[in-house]
Amino acid sequence: MNRTYGEINEKIKAGRAQVLTAQEAKALIKEKGLQYFMDNVDVVTFASFEMHANALIYLSFGQTDPLIYFSEAFINSVPAYPCGPTDFALSCVAFSKENLEYGGGHILEDLVKGKDIHLKAVGRNLEVFTNKEFETWFNLKNLNNGKLFLNQAIIQNNIVATNSGEKDINSPMGTLIGKLENSTFNSSSYLNPLINDPYASLIGIGTKVWIAGAVGVIVGHGSSHNALQKRNEHGVPIGPGITLSAVADIESMIPKWVRGGFIKSYGPVLYIGVGVPIPVLNEETAKYISITDDKIHSTIVDFSIPRRTKPTFGQCTYSELRTSTVVINKKPTLSAPLSSMALALEICTELKNAILQKSFLLSEKVIPIDLSIEPKKLDSRLRELV
Repeated sequence: MNRTYGEINEKIKAGRAQVLTAQEAKALIKEKGLQYFMDNVDVVTFASFEMHANALIYLSFGQTDPLIYFSEAFINSVPAYPCGPTDFALSCVAFSKENLEYGGGHILEDLVKGKDIHLKAVGRNLEVFTNKEFETWFNLKNLNNGKLFLNQAIIQNNIVATNSGEKDINSPMGTLIGKLENSTFNSSSYLNPLINDPYASLIGIGTKVWIAGAVGVIVGHGSSHNALQKRNEHGVPIGPGITLSAVADIESMIPKWVRGGFIKSYGPVLYIGVGVPIPVLNEETAKYISITDDKIHSTIVDFSIPRRTKPTFGQCTYSELRTSTVVINKKPTLSAPLSSMALALEICTELKNAILQKSFLLSEKVIPIDLSIEPKKLDSRLRELV
């Protein structure tokens, strides 16, 4: 059996496509087998609702009168960076000068909710652009356009964070209690689209995705992309592997799927929902979709060492992590997710319904993701050695 994207999209348009969520698909495979699944299912939906730190909000405003060329700006007291006369880039992890727990992710949440946002800016001293100060309130309807760039829209697997030291640590993965008392992880495991397409055979540049209810598109490999990560016997990387970046319009996003967050001693973060449909094209596709949490491993990393290379305690499966207790260095350790499986499951259903309602068609990748890239390191270098 070899289906094509065109054939599946025609079935979607005709209302004949069989679409399942990832959870439904894996249950069907377990009950009826791969052959039955291939014969009866056209599309499977996957999703995540995870913590993001590598995200940029791009806001494009109209021009003021008299003209202004922004040199410095604060949006709800969060610093924004000019990208032209009246365009701004705002990091989701940038924080307010008045409230360290409020950041760019919260501004995105407020915008999507339709709230009014405060802008205070200073103009450059230019002959044509004579406006030197500007202050206003705006909302999403006042923008020419707003876009969200997720540089880790989809990250294939992640690590498990723990702490073997004597003292507690407030890390990017949350509070880690000393002496291996707890561990945290940020992954949708078997719902992750790249776990079910482990070599990015189907997902690539040009693939249409669902981002917080808006239609987005994959635009390339993302931050910390490591396609050469070591893999287990099922082809799944044992830590962060392929990473994909994506962009979507903010105007179409749904408030439920966008949330600002805060991690103690790290700062503001963004939680956002991402969904990806995968077509059932052939036996290989079906085989990868059959994977379950007991076959997905993650590396346990010791954050007690504040260095680029940290000690590890081997691997564990997501089946173990989901029981809320994982054995680390022979010690039962509490495990807690930073992501929401419940919301990811809801997103799978939202995307499934959008496809069944013919409002979301599949798109084939235009350019494959480069799988030969490994992340570079940043080391100090003296000027005379350049």
